[in-house]
Amino acid sequence: MPAADAAGIAEGTGLHLCRHTYASALIRYGESVKTVQHLMGHSSASVTLNIYAHLWPDADDRARAAVDAIFAGVPSMCPPVERQ
Repeated sequence: MPAADAAGIAEGTGLHLCRHTYASALIRYGESVKTVQHLMGHSSASVTLNIYAHLWPDADDRARAAVDAIFAGVPSMCPPVERQ
């Protein structure tokens, strides 16, 4: 493709790779699954998650941090749990 050659785009780089890179960048910079779903034109958030869920590896850590922040300074009503 003359335009791709002129832009220095390697052969084999197609629209699918561009779409995947776009979605990955959105996720990396904090966009929600619903936003990515909408922008990618997926029929549901499930479709987006089936493809890109592995790119939200710190989601559990963020959720724990949010709960910790909510309850910071609140006395615990539960005994501490020993973790192994």
